[in-house]
Amino acid sequence: MRSWLKEWASYTESDIGDGNGHAILITGYDHKNPDSTASKKALAIAHSAAENRLQKNNWPKLHFGENGTSAPNLKRHLKFVKKGKVPLTYWADDEYDEPIVLGSQSWEHGESGHSQTGINELDAIIGRGHGFTTVKPLKLIKKIIQLWCPPNGLVLDPYAGSGTTGHAVLELNTTTGATRRFILIEQGAPERGDKYARCLTQERLRRAITGDRPTVTGKLKKMAPPLLGGFQFRILTKKIDSKTVLTMRKDELIDLVITSHWENSRRGGCGLIRIEQEGYKYLVGRNEQGEGYFLIWNGGDKVGQLDQTSYATVVAEAKKSEMKPPYHVYARYEIYQTKNVVFYKIPDKILAHLGLNENSDSFNEVEE
Repeated sequence: MRSWLKEWASYTESDIGDGNGHAILITGYDHKNPDSTASKKALAIAHSAAENRLQKNNWPKLHFGENGTSAPNLKRHLKFVKKGKVPLTYWADDEYDEPIVLGSQSWEHGESGHSQTGINELDAIIGRGHGFTTVKPLKLIKKIIQLWCPPNGLVLDPYAGSGTTGHAVLELNTTTGATRRFILIEQGAPERGDKYARCLTQERLRRAITGDRPTVTGKLKKMAPPLLGGFQFRILTKKIDSKTVLTMRKDELIDLVITSHWENSRRGGCGLIRIEQEGYKYLVGRNEQGEGYFLIWNGGDKVGQLDQTSYATVVAEAKKSEMKPPYHVYARYEIYQTKNVVFYKIPDKILAHLGLNENSDSFNEVEE
């Protein structure tokens, strides 16, 4: 790295006292006095040298973007890329010849396509006026599927949009003989009268399979080769509301309690760890601090209440499992109160943890 940097300007190593070893600084720059005359002069000399080097276009292996202002990047020529290496986290759009096989590290735009390509593909199968302005191209999604999903695997797209993922799976299965399956989930935006999951997403997949395409007059005609495969289109009939939560079975409700804390894991915590051992009546999970989570179940098919009797069971199970207070307790009502309990009223707290507001959330829109 030092040798690559010297092709831009003069750099030296210096201990700046951050405990991370020597830093590479511009020669003459004083990090303790960045506004000094010497520091400003050193920066000006380095800037001029780097600008001159930038204008030559044939940059060193280590570069700082087209304008010289981005984070350091390593230049990799496609001819030096070894097939079969783990792909990097970028796709270049340099003017390379499109390889016959799947590229292993870098994809140029001719391989992965543009958003406009995706729009054109959607226009061709659905017709114009669909309202989508950013559609992923089939080439890109097919490459991602090939990289991450085995030929007999399952592809899940929880934000299906126009259905490009399902279309890509169908094409790959037809052309390569793979047997991948897909699950697409799309809510649409019913508060705006938009139910495109039915009228667009599933219609695109149907036409991909049948080969139907719209003519200039809008009529459907078989104008494309049909794709192998099929799919089922289903609409959720249950609303995510308090009534649904209260009618859940115990194992379903435990799953929901664990899932409702998933957001914490995305923000650096580990969420809840489910307790799988038998012998516990109420204990269902624990957090990374060793605090137990309990679901009060009345022994039948309904959520129970926190009272002295159920609290005594919570304390006994916490002692048995070596859980320390506070005890996080989910129950329908709180009849008994103690400073050792953090109480979560069902279903209110669960819906709140999931980010759902029963009065306004679109999950509760009535479907046909």
